Amino acid sequence: MSSARERLTRLLSLVPYLDAHPGADLAETAAYFGIDSDTLIDDLQLLFVTGRPGHMPDDLIDASWEGGQIFISNAEEVSVPVRLSAEEAGILVLALDLLSSLPGLDSEAVATAAQKLRLAAGENLRTAVDVSPIDADEELLTALNEAIDDEAAMTIDYYVGSRDELTTRTIAPTRLVPGSDWYVDAWCYSAGGQRRFALGRIRSWQPANHPPLSVGESTSRSREVTLGLSAAGAWLADELEVIEREYFDTGDTSVRVRLLVHSVDWLSRFLLCHADVITDIDDTEAVGAALRRLG
Repeated sequence: MSSARERLTRLLSLVPYLDAHPGADLAETAAYFGIDSDTLIDDLQLLFVTGRPGHMPDDLIDASWEGGQIFISNAEEVSVPVRLSAEEAGILVLALDLLSSLPGLDSEAVATAAQKLRLAAGENLRTAVDVSPIDADEELLTALNEAIDDEAAMTIDYYVGSRDELTTRTIAPTRLVPGSDWYVDAWCYSAGGQRRFALGRIRSWQPANHPPLSVGESTSRSREVTLGLSAAGAWLADELEVIEREYFDTGDTSVRVRLLVHSVDWLSRFLLCHADVITDIDDTEAVGAALRRLG
């Protein structure tokens, strides 16, 4: 099930596509947009209530798909392909320039994409921005990349600034994340959950004999959880990394999501933070942990 944001983005591209391809094949169009035919038909049905304010028949888009061929009409006002604003183009160019400075990427392909954006934006992009690579210990970056590729574990000495404490942890790195500093996402055996570590705070490192998560460890700590969100909390469905989301057409835009949770501690804190918009949950252990926190 697509999120509301994904569906709106698709509709804004779908109308210009169908306007430029009258009689487009239903199955081929669905494949072009990466969806199935039933989802495409749902999108086409939504077009019947889409159009200019007034909501009279002549104000709304008309669509038909009998015989597997799609025709739309009265869609002139939204038939022009969506274009990036100067601000959006500038942000994308800046992001691509930053990516081109990172190791391990096809810098030529990134530079080509940035140049095409600059040409498309024209004179709207007049200010040059100097993007410098993020400083990082190259030896540490290499060691972490190798650990990620080999699915290996590492022991690190990590400085915790809030406690002014040097801690020793065993981690299984999963990915590197650029930002104001380099970060590594990893399973922390010491904490028993997923954590993000700033490379600038890693003082030393070495390979660890501890293997990455075994099947037993993964299934004992990870679980699928289903929870319902009210209309006021529906935005969380787009913020969480969910396995599945389902929106209900009951007039209140409520939504049910299914997600993979690695920590009861995290889930209990999430429940307390958003208790006013969570309508139900199928994890009694997390509910109990949340109630104990309220204690």
